[in-house]
Amino acid sequence: MKRTVNMLYLCGIIAICGLLNASVSKQCYGEDIKPKKYLKKEYTSPEGNIIVRLLGGHPQDNSGDIWLFSAKNPSDRELLYSYERDASVLISPDEKWLVINDRSGTTDTDPLLYKRVKGLKYEEIENLYMKAWELFEKTHKKYKTHVFKRYKRNTILLYGHSYAEAVRWSSDSKSVLIEIYGHHDETPERLEPWYCIYDLTTGKMTLDFNRVFNRDTFHLNGEAKGRELLIST
Repeated sequence: MKRTVNMLYLCGIIAICGLLNASVSKQCYGEDIKPKKYLKKEYTSPEGNIIVRLLGGHPQDNSGDIWLFSAKNPSDRELLYSYERDASVLISPDEKWLVINDRSGTTDTDPLLYKRVKGLKYEEIENLYMKAWELFEKTHKKYKTHVFKRYKRNTILLYGHSYAEAVRWSSDSKSVLIEIYGHHDETPERLEPWYCIYDLTTGKMTLDFNRVFNRDTFHLNGEAKGRELLIST
């Protein structure tokens, strides 16, 4: 009898502690986020309306979740993505688009393009990895025979370690700058950062930096005049 009472008493204490932890978690991050997870990274969108929080598990566990919070109403939140190793988020200036750089392994990184549906809800549109590497392959055909080797993703010839990441949005939110780089384990060949642009209006990668990436950067009387910023060469 005494043992049963002690067990009930212990269960009661555990239940109370659980409620207290849940209350603290709800106040800080929202009721759906488990209190065991800790804040790994946090940044704010360009317009300041969205707070991005990367919440990890144990310090030795690299996996985690990406949550979006409303800056005006912290209780308004949305789980965006769960990653296994590391990730970062790049939100467009108008907050209608974002890219998740998912560093899922030691051999690759995927830039995942998302479009806003409503409020904090975004949906994935496509993975920009292959388009970036396909453009590089198209413009560097002479390297096919000795620099590249066939890779598991597709028939494209890539480095054993090949990465693609979004690094910057254009000011008009209609294009995003992509950086690719890579290397082999067996040979000294490597690719230093090489850049291309994904144009949302065409759905294609391009190297026309001035026409696409500098579009609508020239302003007169506070308004964009639809011209590109000319670059001297």
